[in-house]
Amino acid sequence: MDKKYKASVCTLGCRVNLYESEAITDRLTELGFQINEFSEKCDVYIINTCTVTAESDRKSRQMIRRAQKTNPNARILVCGCHSQIFPDKTGAIDGVDYVGGTTDKMRLADMAAELVMTQKKSLPEICVGDPFTAEFESMAATSQDRTRAFLKIEDGCNNKCSYCIIPKARGRVRSKPMDDVFKEVSALVANGYKEIVLVGIETAAYGDGMGYSLIDLLERLEYIDGLERIRMGSLEPAYLKRNVIDRLALLKKPMPHYHLSLQSGSDRMLNAMRRRYNTKMVAETVSYMREKIPKVTFGSDFIVGFPGETDADHRNTLEFVDSLEILNSHIFSYSVRPDTEAAAMNEQNSEDVKSKRHGELQLVADRMKKRCVEGFIKSKTKMDVLFENEKNGEWYGHTENFIYVKVKSGEVLGGKLRSVVLRKYNEKDGMTEGDLI
Repeated sequence: MDKKYKASVCTLGCRVNLYESEAITDRLTELGFQINEFSEKCDVYIINTCTVTAESDRKSRQMIRRAQKTNPNARILVCGCHSQIFPDKTGAIDGVDYVGGTTDKMRLADMAAELVMTQKKSLPEICVGDPFTAEFESMAATSQDRTRAFLKIEDGCNNKCSYCIIPKARGRVRSKPMDDVFKEVSALVANGYKEIVLVGIETAAYGDGMGYSLIDLLERLEYIDGLERIRMGSLEPAYLKRNVIDRLALLKKPMPHYHLSLQSGSDRMLNAMRRRYNTKMVAETVSYMREKIPKVTFGSDFIVGFPGETDADHRNTLEFVDSLEILNSHIFSYSVRPDTEAAAMNEQNSEDVKSKRHGELQLVADRMKKRCVEGFIKSKTKMDVLFENEKNGEWYGHTENFIYVKVKSGEVLGGKLRSVVLRKYNEKDGMTEGDLI
């Protein structure tokens, strides 16, 4: 391109989308685009959408319209889960030039280069592929603008959870070959990253049908010199069987924080959701991991107000969550997704009921987080913190078990690993204060 065109990529949703957007941005840079903020006037806007909830759908459409308003003459390209499920509705939004889905995302940058060189068309090009026949798309994002780098190792989901539209948007499970993961992690480490986050739509399904699994990959990555930390996206609790936990416990680089996709503390609701575990299995898994892995903490996802959820089911969830002492909980009110089993279920809960239960569970989750952090404060356990950013003389980062910490220091700590002792937990902002050792 003779002219230096300006482009921006807007990402909605999960870490997989974030990684894919980073790879698209890298390709835009290779093609000669200048990368700007989404709020700025650009020649090209790429919106990577999400459809996990109705709110995600709304935000996806909102960001498309915002781009069109910022520059009515810009080329607007849309991809991701929302446009995969609703391609025609997406294409009907004013200003949209190209509609892709969850496959062939690396095509977006090259298509953008073509579009800026041609006259704007009245109708968008709709190129939504079939994620059930697609292979794993080769891409890499080795110049991410963060302390830690994300790496997509898996796409798709073979689960049939009754509430979830994502398997229809993402298709079957397919994985990045282990040799390719090893090479990309090595490249990221060579670029200065100490911490890598392995992400996928169903991360625990990595390697399905390829003769290896997630734990095999982790054992191989253990041998990369310079790699300090490995984290993972949300894991299906059913994957963490005792033999897997025993192998995890022997590794040094996977960090002792695991995000478990729990969804409910009621066995009746877990069965209605078509989850592959029950509360007893989860409690035993958490207990065994605490026995085998020092400092281990957990994150979790929960859905409140699922169709048919009663006050008794909700109380079971409150009691179950309180018993687990989870560090970070993400709570969602159930959102009807089209063409899912749950959408047609009777006994849909009202928005008022969902809101009330959301608030009650959040109070339990906040209390649980405080209890978890204060346990480490009381024990004066030494923590290793990877510092990420600074504000007003205070440096912020995460411990190995993902407690968010700030310390006062005149030293430049960005990107450094330092030992810290936790001193105080602030309930108001969920921040933990610490002191450098």
